[in-house]
Amino acid sequence: MVQFKPETQQSYSQPKVSSLPDGNYRYVTASTPITETELAQTESLIFLFRKKGNNITGQLSQANSSNSICISGQVNGNTITGAAVELSEPNDEAILRNCGEEFVVWDVAGSLRVRRGKKEGKKVIYTSVILDLNGYNRINAGTKFPPISCPF
Repeated sequence: MVQFKPETQQSYSQPKVSSLPDGNYRYVTASTPITETELAQTESLIFLFRKKGNNITGQLSQANSSNSICISGQVNGNTITGAAVELSEPNDEAILRNCGEEFVVWDVAGSLRVRRGKKEGKKVIYTSVILDLNGYNRINAGTKFPPISCPF
Protein backbone atom coordinates (compact mmCIF):
# COMPACT_ATOMS: atom_id res chain seq x y z
CA MET A 1 0.00 0.00 0.00
CA VAL A 2 1.37 3.41 -1.00
CA GLN A 3 0.88 6.23 1.46
CA PHE A 4 0.57 9.77 0.24
CA LYS A 5 1.71 12.62 2.42
CA PRO A 6 0.11 15.99 1.81
CA GLU A 7 2.60 18.75 1.22
CA THR A 8 2.17 21.39 3.86
CA GLN A 9 4.95 23.63 2.66
CA GLN A 10 5.68 24.53 -0.92
CA SER A 11 9.28 23.94 -1.86
CA TYR A 12 10.67 26.86 -3.81
CA SER A 13 14.20 26.91 -5.02
CA GLN A 14 15.42 30.14 -6.53
CA PRO A 15 18.18 30.03 -9.12
CA LYS A 16 21.79 30.51 -8.06
CA VAL A 17 23.06 34.05 -8.49
CA SER A 18 25.73 32.78 -10.88
CA SER A 19 23.02 31.45 -13.23
CA LEU A 20 21.04 34.71 -13.40
CA PRO A 21 21.17 36.70 -16.63
CA ASP A 22 23.03 40.01 -16.61
CA GLY A 23 21.02 42.71 -14.86
CA ASN A 24 20.18 44.47 -11.59
CA TYR A 25 18.93 42.48 -8.61
CA ARG A 26 17.95 42.89 -4.97
CA TYR A 27 18.19 40.16 -2.33
CA VAL A 28 17.00 40.46 1.28
CA THR A 29 17.18 38.41 4.47
CA ALA A 30 13.53 39.24 5.25
CA SER A 31 10.76 36.75 4.62
CA THR A 32 8.96 37.26 1.34
CA PRO A 33 6.66 38.49 -0.04
CA ILE A 34 7.29 41.89 1.56
CA THR A 35 6.32 45.45 0.66
CA GLU A 36 8.75 48.38 0.55
CA THR A 37 7.11 49.85 3.66
CA GLU A 38 7.39 46.57 5.56
CA LEU A 39 11.00 46.12 4.43
CA ALA A 40 11.97 49.60 5.67
CA GLN A 41 10.72 48.69 9.15
CA THR A 42 12.77 45.51 9.45
CA GLU A 43 16.37 44.81 10.33
CA SER A 44 16.70 42.88 7.07
CA LEU A 45 19.93 43.02 5.14
CA ILE A 46 19.56 44.21 1.56
CA PHE A 47 22.04 43.42 -1.19
CA LEU A 48 21.37 45.56 -4.26
CA PHE A 49 23.69 44.57 -7.08
CA ARG A 50 24.42 44.45 -10.77
CA LYS A 51 25.62 41.31 -12.48
CA LYS A 52 27.57 41.14 -15.71
CA GLY A 53 28.90 37.69 -16.49
CA ASN A 54 30.40 36.49 -13.22
CA ASN A 55 31.22 40.03 -12.10
CA ILE A 56 29.15 41.48 -9.26
CA THR A 57 29.11 45.03 -7.90
CA GLY A 58 26.66 45.84 -5.16
CA GLN A 59 25.80 47.51 -1.91
CA LEU A 60 25.02 45.57 1.28
CA SER A 61 23.05 47.55 3.86
CA GLN A 62 20.59 47.10 6.68
CA ALA A 63 17.05 48.28 5.90
CA ASN A 64 16.72 50.49 8.98
CA SER A 65 20.29 51.82 8.98
CA SER A 66 22.46 54.09 6.87
CA ASN A 67 25.55 51.87 7.24
CA SER A 68 26.55 50.10 4.06
CA ILE A 69 29.44 48.43 2.31
CA CYS A 70 30.15 48.31 -1.42
CA ILE A 71 31.28 44.90 -2.67
CA SER A 72 32.97 44.08 -5.96
CA GLY A 73 33.91 40.57 -6.95
CA GLN A 74 33.20 37.31 -8.72
CA VAL A 75 30.21 35.04 -8.12
CA ASN A 76 30.29 31.26 -7.89
CA GLY A 77 26.89 29.76 -7.08
CA ASN A 78 25.53 32.06 -4.36
CA THR A 79 28.93 33.12 -3.03
CA ILE A 80 30.70 36.34 -3.98
CA THR A 81 34.43 36.73 -3.35
CA GLY A 82 36.29 39.97 -3.87
CA ALA A 83 36.95 43.28 -2.12
CA ALA A 84 34.81 45.85 -0.35
CA VAL A 85 34.79 49.42 0.87
CA GLU A 86 32.77 50.63 3.84
CA LEU A 87 31.88 54.31 3.93
CA SER A 88 30.90 55.95 7.20
CA GLU A 89 28.34 58.69 7.68
CA PRO A 90 29.71 62.27 7.90
CA ASN A 91 29.39 62.38 11.71
CA ASP A 92 30.51 58.79 12.28
CA GLU A 93 33.95 57.28 12.38
CA ALA A 94 34.69 54.27 10.19
CA ILE A 95 35.35 51.13 12.24
CA LEU A 96 38.15 48.83 11.12
CA ARG A 97 36.89 45.32 11.88
CA ASN A 98 39.98 43.40 10.80
CA CYS A 99 43.41 44.07 9.35
CA GLY A 100 44.80 40.54 9.51
CA GLU A 101 44.45 37.25 7.69
CA GLU A 102 41.56 35.83 9.75
CA PHE A 103 38.04 36.46 8.43
CA VAL A 104 35.62 38.22 10.80
CA VAL A 105 31.87 38.67 10.43
CA TRP A 106 30.78 42.13 9.24
CA ASP A 107 26.97 41.92 9.45
CA VAL A 108 24.30 40.79 11.91
CA ALA A 109 23.34 37.77 9.77
CA GLY A 110 26.91 36.52 9.45
CA SER A 111 26.69 36.44 5.66
CA LEU A 112 29.63 38.80 4.99
CA ARG A 113 33.11 37.94 6.20
CA VAL A 114 35.96 40.43 5.80
CA ARG A 115 39.73 40.51 6.28
CA ARG A 116 42.83 42.53 5.33
CA GLY A 117 41.23 45.86 6.19
CA LYS A 118 42.85 49.27 6.16
CA LYS A 119 41.39 52.60 7.17
CA GLU A 120 41.65 55.57 4.81
CA GLY A 121 39.92 58.66 6.20
CA LYS A 122 36.16 58.06 6.35
CA LYS A 123 36.34 54.66 4.66
CA VAL A 124 37.63 51.18 5.39
CA ILE A 125 38.86 49.04 2.51
CA TYR A 126 38.84 45.24 2.83
CA THR A 127 40.92 43.57 0.15
CA SER A 128 39.38 40.16 0.82
CA VAL A 129 35.67 39.47 1.45
CA ILE A 130 33.23 36.58 1.10
CA LEU A 131 29.48 37.23 0.84
CA ASP A 132 27.23 34.17 1.14
CA LEU A 133 23.74 34.85 -0.27
CA ASN A 134 22.32 31.47 0.77
CA GLY A 135 19.35 32.28 2.98
CA TYR A 136 18.63 35.53 1.15
CA ASN A 137 15.42 35.97 -0.86
CA ARG A 138 15.20 37.65 -4.25
CA ILE A 139 12.69 40.50 -4.52
CA ASN A 140 12.03 43.10 -7.22
CA ALA A 141 15.00 45.32 -8.02
CA GLY A 142 13.26 48.39 -6.61
CA THR A 143 13.67 51.99 -7.70
CA LYS A 144 17.30 52.52 -6.67
CA PHE A 145 20.17 51.49 -8.90
CA PRO A 146 23.14 49.49 -7.65
CA PRO A 147 26.58 51.11 -7.73
CA ILE A 148 28.47 50.97 -11.02
CA SER A 149 31.74 50.60 -9.13
CA CYS A 150 33.01 50.77 -5.56
CA PRO A 151 35.01 53.87 -4.48
CA PHE A 152 38.27 52.07 -3.58
